[in-house]
Amino acid sequence: WQSAWRYLYLRLNGDFPTERERRMTQTSHRETRVVAIAAERLFDLVADVERYPEFIPLMREARIIRRHASGYETEQVLALGLLERRFRTRTELDPPRSITVTSADRIFRRFDIRWVFTPAPETQCRIDFALDCEVRSIWFKPVGEALVGSMALTMVNAFVQRARKLASAPPPARLTG
Repeated sequence: WQSAWRYLYLRLNGDFPTERERRMTQTSHRETRVVAIAAERLFDLVADVERYPEFIPLMREARIIRRHASGYETEQVLALGLLERRFRTRTELDPPRSITVTSADRIFRRFDIRWVFTPAPETQCRIDFALDCEVRSIWFKPVGEALVGSMALTMVNAFVQRARKLASAPPPARLTG
């Protein structure tokens, strides 16, 4: 009985997934767009993770916990109604060309986000966005679908809208004295 319980425990925690279970726990999204915003500007917006809660749907909190030569580590909280998940990511920056975000958090078997910014004519930028996520257990599937999957569908659009909003905002008033 002890080995049967151990097997069941390992299966429920995602350590022995079948191919069918593995497909059920994966979320992927690819998107390519050309926008009338400079690549450097978009890179800066995506790299500014602590501002994400201001404009990314479902992002409740994002805080840099450690910086390193080529990027930083972040603690983030995604939330949808009562469903909330805190996790950590590692971000590698290659200014102004690309940003790669990974996570070794125990909820994920794999978590990869890749942004590539390619300058295009007339101060435009081609954005290539890819998200691949696989949660470790079928029990975490709602997190993968509801939080990560929903966020992926709105991610590129949220950054484009943010860039346009910031570009159209009047410059801050200068104090004279």
